[in-house]
Amino acid sequence: MKRIACRCTAFAAFALLMAAPAAQANLTVHPMRVAVEHQRGAQVRVYSQSGQTQYVQATIKRIVDPASGHEEEIDIEPGQLDAIAVTPAKFALAGGGNRLVRVIPLSTVTQETAYRVYFEGVRGDADETSAPIEEGPAAQVGISLIWGSLVHVLPADPQADMHLDGAVLRNTGNLRLGVTTVEHCVAKNRCESHDIQHSIYPGQELKLPFTATSAERVRVHYRLSHAGYRSHERELQP
Repeated sequence: MKRIACRCTAFAAFALLMAAPAAQANLTVHPMRVAVEHQRGAQVRVYSQSGQTQYVQATIKRIVDPASGHEEEIDIEPGQLDAIAVTPAKFALAGGGNRLVRVIPLSTVTQETAYRVYFEGVRGDADETSAPIEEGPAAQVGISLIWGSLVHVLPADPQADMHLDGAVLRNTGNLRLGVTTVEHCVAKNRCESHDIQHSIYPGQELKLPFTATSAERVRVHYRLSHAGYRSHERELQP
């Protein structure tokens, strides 16, 4: 079986699979986003898409300046004390089976912090000799994808708060604001809705497509990491 290693988003992975009808991804991960609340862990399940036993390694990276133009990921070295750990960090995944992986909080954070936990197939401690590569049209392509689950670690005292200053919306709380839409109301029942779809992490700000005056109102619709797809609303005045 031919193997292709690829680190990519879910969309890119889908496109790659569509481009190769005979392709087979070796594993999948669900869910792709979890929230770790104070003193409460989260769970991610890894599913095998292969008929053979494989070995899976979990790697944690902390996201610096998430959802911004300066976003980057920093490696968390084994044994390094950080806000979370995963267990098991390496395991054998039986063909067609699945394995529950726990995300455990290790320390308290003062504001919501983002991590990404990557799962990838690796060589075992005693791998057998690789099977011969099939040739011809019947040969399958085994795609070794690296899946990354986004992990939101929440503070012990979560506070969602924001401040509007003209055309700038600032996150003054300690939680991520998943802003979906913003309504600019110049008078009662006269509001224009703007589709935003952007995350604002604590201390960050977002430039709005309009400038509100002191006589106007702005309604912000947003979601929180621990509340799923439940929508929240806050009305602001500059």
